[in-house]
Amino acid sequence: MNDVPTDHRLLESIPDAVIVTGPDGEIVFVNRAAQSMTGYRRKELLGRKVEILVVARRRGIHVRHRRAFYRRGVARMMGAPGHGADLSLRRKDGSLVAVEVTLGPAGEDTVSVVRDVTERRRMEDELEHRALHDPLTSLPNRTLFFDRLHQAINSARRQGNQVAVVMLDLDGFKSVNDAYGHAAGDEVLKIVASRLSAGMRASDTAARIGGDEFAWILPRVASRRAVDRMIRKRLGAARGHIAVDGDQVDVGVSAGIALYPDDGRDADALIRHADAAMYGAKRNGRSMVFA
Repeated sequence: MNDVPTDHRLLESIPDAVIVTGPDGEIVFVNRAAQSMTGYRRKELLGRKVEILVVARRRGIHVRHRRAFYRRGVARMMGAPGHGADLSLRRKDGSLVAVEVTLGPAGEDTVSVVRDVTERRRMEDELEHRALHDPLTSLPNRTLFFDRLHQAINSARRQGNQVAVVMLDLDGFKSVNDAYGHAAGDEVLKIVASRLSAGMRASDTAARIGGDEFAWILPRVASRRAVDRMIRKRLGAARGHIAVDGDQVDVGVSAGIALYPDDGRDADALIRHADAAMYGAKRNGRSMVFA
């Protein structure tokens, strides 16, 4: 550690990456953890501007931010939970590391303590996904469905567009459960869910509402006739035989359509209308579509 200044040697033992910069943003010290995190050797960083570790598109912003920080000369944290910051450090090989950065003044220098939060963010993303998606089919669940429906309605209201809400219910699913058991029924649900979500636009949503009930949100549709054609085509691809324990079972899908703003101007009204249409389709025969 002969190349480490005496007043910085304590920082060598810190498990997080430590980067000390001078008033002009020039790197004057990095600890071993910083070398490991960044992929640079110490001599490759010393004397370089700290922006070498910043994503290229954010370097100009970082320079302005750094100068403002120096003027204030107060400690602060960036990338902390709830602060809305999503920070990444750029490694020597160009890969990115999700980080949380704590900044503090040290005389004329600035000490940056950089923590790798990749695993924490992965766990947070996984927990958020579990909270908003059905564990069996991985489709958006009822909570996410309603959130996206409210967003679609608000967008349509602002832009003067139409939104279609389609409620979907499987026909003949109970007989599959009764004849083959719930494990087989779960496999059928997964296959049907995959078929119902296939070929959708990026703006569309296919969700599992519960049990054997599914739903679609179709923003920016042209007309009721166009929606009816689209749904019949998609349901045609979703229906069909499914292999269960060596047998071929036939599971149909009945659908009911509601169109914003004609059939309702809020989520509850649209779902009531689509539900009523769907149950009307089931009463009139299997694998029907009612608007």
